[in-house]
Amino acid sequence: MAAGDYGYAHSCVTSDNFPGRPMSPHVREIVLLQFDHEVTSDEAIGEAARRDLARPVYEDALYFGAAYPDVQRERPVVFLHEPWLGFFGRRDVVCLWTNAGRRELGLVGFDEPRARDDRLAFVRTD
Repeated sequence: MAAGDYGYAHSCVTSDNFPGRPMSPHVREIVLLQFDHEVTSDEAIGEAARRDLARPVYEDALYFGAAYPDVQRERPVVFLHEPWLGFFGRRDVVCLWTNAGRRELGLVGFDEPRARDDRLAFVRTD
């Protein structure tokens, strides 16, 4: 998270809630899907699977944000990894966006519709 140099990070994005797991410190090939209408997370995951793309892990969001800081300045990037069970039972996933020119690392509800403006991050598997 520190490598991302965010102006804001959600207080729940901590190593206790999102523990680092052993994996390559390199950015895996991330493919950003966009839709011209709202979609559910499950619909987006289904479309990604049809394109032979895999779901990311939350570490992908951290590596991606550090390696490509300007991408989130364009539009939000949502990583549909296995959700973290957040406050009040909400299932959350990591999202990178910009607010008032400040890069932010936050959480969005997995079960909420993905907005047309969102780009959804998946991983190329081949």
